[in-house]
Amino acid sequence: MAVNSGVLCKETWEAIAGYSAERPLQKSQSQASTTAALSFQLMTRAEPPELVIATIHSLLAIKEAHDEIIIIDNNNTETSLYKPLAAFCASLDPKLNVHFYHIDAVEGFKAGALNLALGLMSPDCTHLVVVDSDYQALPHARKSIANALHHYPDHTLLQFPQFYRNASQVDTHNELNHYFNHHLYRPFNRTRALSTGTYAVIRRSDLLSLGGWSGASITEDAQMGVLMHQRGFRSQFIPEVIATGLLPNTLNDLMSQRRRWIYGNMQVLTDYFSWPLPFLAQSSVTTKNLDERLTYIRAHLSQLSAWTNFTGFFIFLQVCSLFIIGSALFSTDPNLSLLTPLYLVYISYALFLGRRLWAYFHDQAPLNKQVDTDHQSNVGTKLRAWLMHINFWELGALSWLPVLWGRKKPFICTPKQAPIGTRHSLWQANIMALPKLLLVLNIITALLVAPFSPLYSPLLFVCAVTVCVLKLWAAKVAMDNFAFTEQKTPSISIKSKLVVTAVRKQAKSIKTSDITTALNNKKTINS
Repeated sequence: MAVNSGVLCKETWEAIAGYSAERPLQKSQSQASTTAALSFQLMTRAEPPELVIATIHSLLAIKEAHDEIIIIDNNNTETSLYKPLAAFCASLDPKLNVHFYHIDAVEGFKAGALNLALGLMSPDCTHLVVVDSDYQALPHARKSIANALHHYPDHTLLQFPQFYRNASQVDTHNELNHYFNHHLYRPFNRTRALSTGTYAVIRRSDLLSLGGWSGASITEDAQMGVLMHQRGFRSQFIPEVIATGLLPNTLNDLMSQRRRWIYGNMQVLTDYFSWPLPFLAQSSVTTKNLDERLTYIRAHLSQLSAWTNFTGFFIFLQVCSLFIIGSALFSTDPNLSLLTPLYLVYISYALFLGRRLWAYFHDQAPLNKQVDTDHQSNVGTKLRAWLMHINFWELGALSWLPVLWGRKKPFICTPKQAPIGTRHSLWQANIMALPKLLLVLNIITALLVAPFSPLYSPLLFVCAVTVCVLKLWAAKVAMDNFAFTEQKTPSISIKSKLVVTAVRKQAKSIKTSDITTALNNKKTINS
């Protein structure tokens, strides 16, 4: 049992790195089978302790004796959140191989904490398994991971799907899981999967050879996947549900989560195109032919742009057109040719909506059927998932644009605490969280081209009203999924005494550069 409170600074990291400099990198890759030792790595920051403890219990139920569990609570000064967690871990039998660390200052977003776990993991573990604090393992999880390692012994990354256990948020669940049910199921993506974070099974030696996790993007998982493929390492999506997590508690949290995904993935894409002819040049690492490298580029672009759309340019065009049309109404003879740009705008909107509707109607929800054999993916559920997606229309169109001029955004954790407030306050918060730009623009457009306007256009009027109706309908679906419910605060009973004590008074943060330097200079890292 390892319990640490305080700050793991650069000198501590170097001591960890130097401790095992003479030890072999890892066991032979041929041993990546059912006997492979796994390091389950759980990063947490200001999460409810009872939630994290439930996740640890689920891992204890599936782990084998030679597996380990590493929990790193980072950048969290709220003692009421991490001390019960530390006490629980300290109360466990040391033979269970559970290690808890509380570290006050870690830089590099989640990648910094993951690099600490990479350094602290046992060299006897051939693979690490990233676990989000709310993702509880299902009973067959360990066996499924072992089977996947057996079938894909030479792969660096095996990515299992995300899945959710919230019973009252079916439409949100279906919208989010569409990525795994449909998008990642496509053959060219399945065999070239990027990491999506939780329940990514990664070969330790290959990750060390990359220099650990990169902090260049706030979606460190996707960044790692691209870098991994550049080095010639292989990956595979394993379409089997082995764990379930929680959806964001509020609509605002859901929107913040999606903004982070969009922004982070576009950071990766920006770096991707800054590299000279990615995957087109031969290297000493990869022997892929040109067609195979082009297929990798297609898979990367497909996965990294899954949450984005490019109607943002047409939204700007609509804004400019409305200013010009509004000014023209004050003239004696407004010209109908001013409406021409709006036809282009609505053609782009129709293409976006039609393409996404086609994708959702072709989603057969195979993962849902694994969990619920009676699951029926009917027209109604597909339509409501599509409508839920329309709530993110503006986010997918505009949230990635700040990447183009290099604006930095912070990593915002999705809180797992239950929302607090009254029915009215929650309703008000949901209304405020919903993007309303397109609704406002199309209400204005409908008024400017309405039958009583000198610029009346039946087609544009119908198009504007249709978008308004879809946005309002989508908002209704979102409000249904985040309705007010009575919340009960669970309690934790820990019999053992609190064992967390401050070991350092002065905080010194760990930078990604410090971590990657240690990783590059040492063959292995061990606690």
